[in-house]
Amino acid sequence: MDWIRENKPLAAILGVIIVGSLALGYLLFDAWSSYSETKEAYIGLGGQVAGMKGARLAPTEANLKAKQAVVDEYATLVTTLGRTVLILQPKVEPIGDIEFQDKLKAKIADVRKAVQSRMQIPAEFSFGFDEYTRTLPKSAAAATELSGYLDAMDKLVKLFLACGVQSVDLLERAKLPIETQAAPAPGNNNAGMQGQAMGGILEKRQISVVLTLDQKPLQLLVSSLTNPSDMPYFTSLRLLRIENQRQDGPLLSEVKLPVQQPVIGGAAAAGGTGAKTEEAATDEIKPPDPAFPDAVSVFGNEMLKVRMEIDLVKFLDAAAGVAAAAIPPGR
Repeated sequence: MDWIRENKPLAAILGVIIVGSLALGYLLFDAWSSYSETKEAYIGLGGQVAGMKGARLAPTEANLKAKQAVVDEYATLVTTLGRTVLILQPKVEPIGDIEFQDKLKAKIADVRKAVQSRMQIPAEFSFGFDEYTRTLPKSAAAATELSGYLDAMDKLVKLFLACGVQSVDLLERAKLPIETQAAPAPGNNNAGMQGQAMGGILEKRQISVVLTLDQKPLQLLVSSLTNPSDMPYFTSLRLLRIENQRQDGPLLSEVKLPVQQPVIGGAAAAGGTGAKTEEAATDEIKPPDPAFPDAVSVFGNEMLKVRMEIDLVKFLDAAAGVAAAAIPPGR
């Protein structure tokens, strides 16, 4: 006590420090307790949410009716979509094997006449149907399927021409399953067999092309593939590989510099008096002649070499009833 009386200022400071430490300790303990309670409540709430997500629907009549209504709505939308794509898809008319071969040769002649000097095509160009220029399809069903395939290939080549493709260097197609199957017996439902062979609602036909074109025609082509007014067939661009037509720079001998032509002035060459008189007689302000170019483009004038793999999608008749087949009754 004597020390406190003798050192009142120091004792007051120590008292304040002790009281402050006790207050801070209490606040720290209270905050820690609140944190622990909040953490436990959060963990418990997360467990409840996980349990609710993993819980099965209660087998009540109300839940059954609600689920059945959702399933019926989904089935209706899927069926409507399937029927719509079948309507939008170009129809394929039945055709015989001889008629298909005549149609193929006619389309080859038409495309050669259409492209002429506007677009280069391979010398032995036949839309990828080379064998059918010499032989006939195995059956009438195969001829009908090939006829629709040919129409899509013809539309694709004409789209290349419309977009400004410079040359078609390669055009290949994947064979149809019906081309590799044995010829069916007469009287069988060939269309039904074809749908069952695919085991689905659509058939993808892969087309591989190598094109030479500029950047603007490439952009126009990619956008036109998904435009129904330009490409009525369903397509999917699966692969696009772009590289410059030339991989090395041009040689110095290939760079052609512009040559400035000498200026020949009739009156100016005779002394210049006539030109000066004509210039002084008019008040018209004329712009100066353009300067002679002192640089030329060396890079950027080459074309692009593009490889594209396009999936031509054909929806089968099973697309109209896909919902009924995929969703069992009462589910």
